[in-house]
Amino acid sequence: MDMQDNSEIETVTSSQYGIIEAMYDAISIMKERLGPYSILFVFSFLLKAYAIYNANLGDMATDMKIIEAAIVNVLGAVFQSVLILNFFFFALNDLDFKIKKVLWDIPTYVFFGFLMSLLTVLGFALFVIPGLYVMYFYMALPMVAILFDQEGESNFKITKTKVSSLGGTYAIYFVLTMIISGVGTIVTNYAPGTGIPMGILYISCLILTLVQDVMAGLVVALFNKA
Repeated sequence: MDMQDNSEIETVTSSQYGIIEAMYDAISIMKERLGPYSILFVFSFLLKAYAIYNANLGDMATDMKIIEAAIVNVLGAVFQSVLILNFFFFALNDLDFKIKKVLWDIPTYVFFGFLMSLLTVLGFALFVIPGLYVMYFYMALPMVAILFDQEGESNFKITKTKVSSLGGTYAIYFVLTMIISGVGTIVTNYAPGTGIPMGILYISCLILTLVQDVMAGLVVALFNKA
């Protein structure tokens, strides 16, 4: 009887796990592991600050500088994403952080990220709805490939199953992510050079970095429960 009651309690608890609970877990991890997280935070902030600095050069930017900035931004963004996702995954599962796994995850993350982007572009080329479908159900594909892959199962299937099981909770996350991503693009790519003081842009970057890190922890927590 007790075992049945405990099972029912766990089921209810899991079903009630939503955006607020996942956000709480993400912020708790950031506070509890403040030392390691601070390093990730600074790294992420510096990447955004670097992007703002280069975007602010305008006509003064040389072709070589533009290429250099693009390479740094792409490679840095990939490394930062894999780092922060693993950071939360290890913490949620009480595992020791292993940089070796992070390095091994990078090629997988890049491959599935490219694949998802390609399918999204093809989807939009076929009309808007297929593109939105791919974005919605498979935006988390690179994350699933490095954190939740299972031998003998397709990462596409795992991703869609988890997204479907999260229902409206994932829909809220998806909308928030699109908004935050749009704000991030404006701050780092379009706002520089418009006359907005650089100090304000850098402060915006600090806030944006914190928000994006919370969202990364939030989605890892949601998929960890799904």
